Amino acid sequence: MAPHGEMSWTEGMIPAIKPEVVASIVSRISDLALVISEDGVIRSAQANPNFNLAPELQMWLDRPVQDFLTVESIPKFETRLAQFKDHKSDVQPVQVNHAAHKDVPEFPIQYSFHRTGAEDSILMLGNDLTSTAEMQQQLVAAHIALENDYETQREHDLRFRVLLESSETSTAFISVKTGKLEACNSAAESLFGKTRDALIGASFALEFRVQGRGDLVDQLVAAASEQVRTSIIVKSVKTGQDLTLKPTLYRGADGPMLLCKMSIDEEEGASSGQLQSQLIDLYHRGSDSIVFLDGTGLILSANDAFLNFTDVTHPQNLKGRSMVEFFNRGSIDLNVMLENARRTGSMRLYATKVLSEHGGERAVEISTTQLKAGKASVFAMIIRDSRRVETVRTPMQQITEVDMRSVIELIGGHSLKDIVAQSTDVIEKMCIETAVEMTSNNRVAAAEMLGLSRQSLYVKLRKYNLVNKS
Repeated sequence: MAPHGEMSWTEGMIPAIKPEVVASIVSRISDLALVISEDGVIRSAQANPNFNLAPELQMWLDRPVQDFLTVESIPKFETRLAQFKDHKSDVQPVQVNHAAHKDVPEFPIQYSFHRTGAEDSILMLGNDLTSTAEMQQQLVAAHIALENDYETQREHDLRFRVLLESSETSTAFISVKTGKLEACNSAAESLFGKTRDALIGASFALEFRVQGRGDLVDQLVAAASEQVRTSIIVKSVKTGQDLTLKPTLYRGADGPMLLCKMSIDEEEGASSGQLQSQLIDLYHRGSDSIVFLDGTGLILSANDAFLNFTDVTHPQNLKGRSMVEFFNRGSIDLNVMLENARRTGSMRLYATKVLSEHGGERAVEISTTQLKAGKASVFAMIIRDSRRVETVRTPMQQITEVDMRSVIELIGGHSLKDIVAQSTDVIEKMCIETAVEMTSNNRVAAAEMLGLSRQSLYVKLRKYNLVNKS
């Protein structure tokens, strides 16, 4: 006993608790409390206030528990109840499912059995397992989905391997990050004369002798990144044969990857193969800068000579850039060359200045040719340094003999000031005619080329009766 005659828990005794308080305690320490007879008939039912079953419990009274269980739960309940009635001490809780009725869905409960001290009365305390069951269902669904994903992945992997092995084209997968060969087919093994185990994990570039600038993988990435995909010609270290590499760039799980198809060029004949090899060699090793542009002037590819000419460090630095950035007169130069190439197929010679990456200027002569790449047009520019010569561009318009005679006739009859003014008019007319013809009568471009406003150009065109000349 505690001081003042109060009952103490530490003495191993439970204080007297009123029956209604006991019912409240029992309902709160469990989700559902049932008092049943030894035959399983419900005599009393109490639910936790947070367990939404209280309105349904009145219909449970005086009915067997089995009436509210699912078919598979009834044998489990009866077995565990029989064990408890036999006074077995190791009776474990039983998990059963209550059947759905009215607006109450099926729900799982775990019951533990307790003696009340009263004859023919058994207390069942139940805990709701709905949240646990939902979690288990989600886990099972996730496991099934994962298995389905594994099956799908295995099917895709099998298809990939069958397709790769059935191809007669030598195919290899290369990691851009490491430059190592990640996978290949049997045709690639035959081409290299090595087993797959020896090839996988080895450096791809070691199998070839490469011409041109930079690492082989960099060249493959550059070729695969171009709008018009190109191939690369290399020599096999093993056989010395020329091999054509056709790369495709894609992003894998560990970074960018290259799918490279390799073939020996035998169908086009020896002369065609030799010409192709020579042209590629000229592109990579030639002294003249070569640039390929799309129809809007964006750079598709450029050779090493152009990189050196403009002080660009890497071919990737040119991707997506316009050739306008490298011309002294910007869009004026580009539009003149592209328009003339579109109209006649090529422009043989155009003199201008090219800017380097750091702002330096060089006088150049450019020839432009229009090429067909499927339905699109590609423009090839060959740029030659003309710093050592004055200029070899043939004027579009020569000073006519009539104009020269008219100037000479002024000598002796007019002052030098008048003669110079007349000579200036002759030169000015020639320059305007040249600019108009070079821009295909595009007055805006001609005005920009001459450094005049459009209004001033029209005034001078009317002065020299050139308004209607096209």
